Amino acid sequence: MAKRKPNVVFILIDDMGWKDLGCFGAKLYETPTIDALCAEGIRFPQAYSSAPICSPARATALTGKHPMKLHMWNHTHYLPADQKILPAYLKENGYQAWHVGKWHMGCPEMKTFPTDLGFEENRGGGISWGPGSYFWPYGCDEEGVPENPRNAVPGLFAGGEPGEYLTDRIAEEAIDVLESHTPGKPFFLNLWHYAVHDYKEAKPEVVKKYERKIEAMGLTPTYRIDPKTGAKLLTSETNAVYAAMIESVDDSVGRVVAKIKEVGEYENTFFIFFSDNGCTTNDVPCVPLNGGKNSNYEAGDRIPAFMAWPGIIEAGSEYDHPIYIGDVFDTVLAAADIEKPVDHESDSMSLMPVFRGERLPERTFIWYFPDTRLHWAQRANAAIYDEASGFKYLLYFNGDSDELFDIHHDLAEENDLFGQHPTLEQNLRDELISFLKQQYEEMPPPPNQLVDGVKKRILNDDLV
Repeated sequence: MAKRKPNVVFILIDDMGWKDLGCFGAKLYETPTIDALCAEGIRFPQAYSSAPICSPARATALTGKHPMKLHMWNHTHYLPADQKILPAYLKENGYQAWHVGKWHMGCPEMKTFPTDLGFEENRGGGISWGPGSYFWPYGCDEEGVPENPRNAVPGLFAGGEPGEYLTDRIAEEAIDVLESHTPGKPFFLNLWHYAVHDYKEAKPEVVKKYERKIEAMGLTPTYRIDPKTGAKLLTSETNAVYAAMIESVDDSVGRVVAKIKEVGEYENTFFIFFSDNGCTTNDVPCVPLNGGKNSNYEAGDRIPAFMAWPGIIEAGSEYDHPIYIGDVFDTVLAAADIEKPVDHESDSMSLMPVFRGERLPERTFIWYFPDTRLHWAQRANAAIYDEASGFKYLLYFNGDSDELFDIHHDLAEENDLFGQHPTLEQNLRDELISFLKQQYEEMPPPPNQLVDGVKKRILNDDLV
């Protein structure tokens, strides 16, 4: 009998910070179901996104490609219409493929919604980056028409009722498609939550639970002042609403896992868990990491991630080296025994060797975010991290001095070493500039106030 191809469940949380799960060190937040799933597989404490913002990171996950190769860097950019993505490959190889939850990397005019690109069903995915409310009707009016298309979930208006919470509804939609699966046929469930994206809203009774817990633990808000921007950034787990949102995500994941067990598919299911980028910093802590969402410091690009696959991945294991959100693409293809096209130009690697106890070849990671958003202490820059040396170089577009950090020994990026390692700095800057130059002319432009500065830093050979 031929070996069955594994089912794949890809759980993606929006804006969840690196330490916002119990299995990653959270003290206030309660995530017992996710922690238990993580304990059954392998944890990745140095997992990186491809961008400190959602749309480009999501595109990388389903293509294995750096977002600049997809002409994306911001949340307003769409996946190219001719880009073949993961579910299309899986569908060609006998998989059922369903998308449930946030999409936010395509539009109907370009035919880049989930069902245009290989998914058989799309439950709740559209152009929205977040719901106008996490409670029904999710930013729509009484007729189901979005009050703001970018801030509503019209795809889940039908069948809803007052008091329904979006994170619960997403679980119900996932359970519904699982119940409809064809026995013996492998499935790919793309379970992408809107939570815990702004604006933050949770069930009142769960919020009260965490308000009591915060008081019982004696927690009080603490802050740090960003030395470059003066922004006041939270450093303590004291946001009861955020804690309640995370608990609802955990409940939702638990219900879906329970359904997979109920339909008898758990032992043949490959679970993948990631966040798309780091957390917001004005109302959510990211310590010990520096930065946060929209920042190329560690808290913007380093994300919680783990994988579990009964019988294939050793329970309770850990890979203490970098991985990348694009590795999802390569890994799923390899797990499904699908050969990646030789001309694919992937920037990612299959993690199948890691599951066998091997280490991946050392590599470098590059990020590009040419925007300044001072409320999160973000200044327009690009960055490169070299796994071999452990150093990360940040190239600024707004006139600020570049920075260099030894991530292996300074996880919090507190000690700027710029100027102390000139040869290393030059090599990293040359590699970064070389990559940016290859992609830059095809990219959507940065904000007007930065166009000249970004172009100068990237294209002026005098600076490299």
